[in-house]
Amino acid sequence: MKTKITEENLSLISLVLRLSIGTLFLGAGIIKVQGGIDGNITYYMSIFEKSIFPHALVKAHASVIMIVEFILAVWLFSGVQLKKAWFASITILISLAFGMIFVYKFDVVSDNYIYVLISCLGVALTPYDSYKIYSK
Repeated sequence: MKTKITEENLSLISLVLRLSIGTLFLGAGIIKVQGGIDGNITYYMSIFEKSIFPHALVKAHASVIMIVEFILAVWLFSGVQLKKAWFASITILISLAFGMIFVYKFDVVSDNYIYVLISCLGVALTPYDSYKIYSK
């Protein structure tokens, strides 16, 4: 049985991608809530202790990443200005992957680049996405 690719199917696929990456960000943010921003900073500082990155940069990133993850999750779920949401997601995912290269966490790096690829597909499907909060 052949499945015809229709705009409705592409719209549904776009929604699934949004929910997938959105829940990834939501889950990552929720995990960080327990330790709070201070706990997140402590964790990041321990991981990047011997990396080439300045401590101030690591601390700044650790301070905001939890909030950024929540914002990206809600933004992707809403579908408002979706192309911008996807590009913001891609930027964060690449920054996370890039950082992990310098602490030799290549499994995390490869996972993040798969998420980047999924997000790029999300960008391509944005014109077909009809599941969004209406905004003018």
